[in-house]
Amino acid sequence: MLQLAYAVPAVLAVVLGFVGLLQVAESGAVGSTGTVTATAGAATGSNERVAAALERVARTEHVTIVRFVADRASPVDRRTALTTGAPGTRGATWLRTGYPDFSRGMSTRVEPMAALVEFDPTGTYELDGSDLARSATVDALRSVGYEASSEAIPLARRLGMSDRLDGTLGLVGLVVTGAVVLCLVGTVGAPRRYAVQQAFGRSSGAVLLGECSVVRALLPLIGVAVPTGAAALWWYNRLADVGPFVLAVAAIAAVLLLPVIAAHGVGVLAALRVPMAEGVRGARPTAPLVALAQVARFPAVLLLVAAVFDLVGATAVARSGSMDRDLRAAGASVQLWVTPDPRPVDTQEYWDRIGDFAASALVDGGAILAAPVEVPVGAARSTVPVLFVDDGYLRLRDVRATDGSRVSPGSTRPAVWLPDGTDLDGTGLVRALRDWDLRNAAEPGVHLSAVRLADGPLYTFPGDATTPTWLDDAALVVVPDPARVFTPDQLGSWLSSGDVVFRTRADAERSITRAGIGREFSAVVDVGQAAAEEARRARLAVGVGTAAVVSGLAVAVSLSVLATAAHRRRSGRRRFVLATAGVSGLRADLGLFAVEFILVACGVVAVVETWVGRRPDGTGLHSVLDPVARAADPAALLAAAVVVTLAAVGVVVVGSTARTVVRERGAGAR
Repeated sequence: MLQLAYAVPAVLAVVLGFVGLLQVAESGAVGSTGTVTATAGAATGSNERVAAALERVARTEHVTIVRFVADRASPVDRRTALTTGAPGTRGATWLRTGYPDFSRGMSTRVEPMAALVEFDPTGTYELDGSDLARSATVDALRSVGYEASSEAIPLARRLGMSDRLDGTLGLVGLVVTGAVVLCLVGTVGAPRRYAVQQAFGRSSGAVLLGECSVVRALLPLIGVAVPTGAAALWWYNRLADVGPFVLAVAAIAAVLLLPVIAAHGVGVLAALRVPMAEGVRGARPTAPLVALAQVARFPAVLLLVAAVFDLVGATAVARSGSMDRDLRAAGASVQLWVTPDPRPVDTQEYWDRIGDFAASALVDGGAILAAPVEVPVGAARSTVPVLFVDDGYLRLRDVRATDGSRVSPGSTRPAVWLPDGTDLDGTGLVRALRDWDLRNAAEPGVHLSAVRLADGPLYTFPGDATTPTWLDDAALVVVPDPARVFTPDQLGSWLSSGDVVFRTRADAERSITRAGIGREFSAVVDVGQAAAEEARRARLAVGVGTAAVVSGLAVAVSLSVLATAAHRRRSGRRRFVLATAGVSGLRADLGLFAVEFILVACGVVAVVETWVGRRPDGTGLHSVLDPVARAADPAALLAAAVVVTLAAVGVVVVGSTARTVVRERGAGAR
């Protein structure tokens, strides 16, 4: 037990160090000490001026400034690093020898900062210098018309030790608790060997020093594990960033093992206080210690349920669209990023101006409307996903009816098309649209199409991960003249969320120049590039979620074994007596089976509560358009299956340990 108490935290330190550093490496550069975020200001300078300003700071402060951009053609496994090249810095080395990717699944192409002319200059820049270097970078960006803010990256986050995995701190707490219980069960619960050492006249200090043999027994395992791990890391990434990886593992291991060492020492001292005669007979673990081992299992199950929901949600976001299909559908379209809060919060003038701009762009044909909306119909919690589009969308996208004909513009009033095979109440939907969303239509009537849409999802030009890329169960509402039907406030909101999309960058720039409101937008971003960034983040979230579920499951199973082992050490001889008396296994271990039942009940309650909190509720808090909310049902089923499986493992452990106790005739237990 004592060797296991040291081995499990050490293994977890390696896993957390690897996963944490993988997150840091895929989201930025390992070793960066700070970030500077740039947004468009009142009069922004050219990209060439931005690149030149950053290069000056890099040379003056002797730092590396780098900006990572996902590759639009292959965002999952390729990206571009735009870096300064001051002599003697990491950036100069990267430009000369390439970037050492820690993740085997990520390939980084290095370009000088001068290549910024091909990208949006707004965004986050990383640097590995001091606070003075960050301040100089902020000043440089402001000197060319950009607003900038900086943030220091804490050492823990640089090593991947921050709580970026949902439930990581809880997982670490459970592992430490389990290891501490193992130490106490292996010392206070087994005082015989300490009583024997006392009988031979060894002092308390000598006994404590003798406990180092537990760690020495692990040295052969460490001698095998270190070269094996080094070889695996060489195969994985040619030992890229091996220094930060070793430092991260050492730091995490120290955090995990310090409580274990303290519990080991306290347990030994407590065992030495047990009377020698009682210790030689073999004392048993105390009831509170056994209860602690069982109680520690319950938060482990709660963390595991949350991890399963997070993993399924991340997978749903990653699978909400095919990357190749998304890029083809996006084409050359762009979205505008609205400058955050450039006006007093108590006025509406800003959003009216943005809305008028969006309406003008829609009328001119430079922009198109593709706005997914959740429309409440019928009961309070009954909602329907709806995609509002204009004629420009139908000219750009090939949408077909069930008879094979293409849905084309032509009607002068809004028309509603229902998906084929749906049980939606078309009359109720039309009534809801007329009463609210289309209440400003020039004609009060709304046409409900007699011919339904053919099978096939509708593309939404997604602006973020809260809306799926494709909708396969949404009604299509064609609004020929959105500038007259919707208010400027609504159109401005849709512009800011990426639902008013420009056909090309040239169309967007032309509309902005004509309106004279360039200062209101921080960037013009390709829809495909935004989708590429989302795909990369979704991929990372799936990997992190998988690690969280596997780690949580391993901890939950380990705690199950530990709790049962502690119970057997305390009550093993009683279990043997009951078996020899002919008592059935169910009756003999009724307490342990009751714990498994309560564990399942608590897990099911946690599953139901999480499901209720995440599923679409018709209030807008959890939208039916959100892939994470739409995945609540399969996530609940998977989480329930994991809880039941964990309980089944506990039952198997109870049965196997019972047979072991009977076979060994309760030796060493009371």
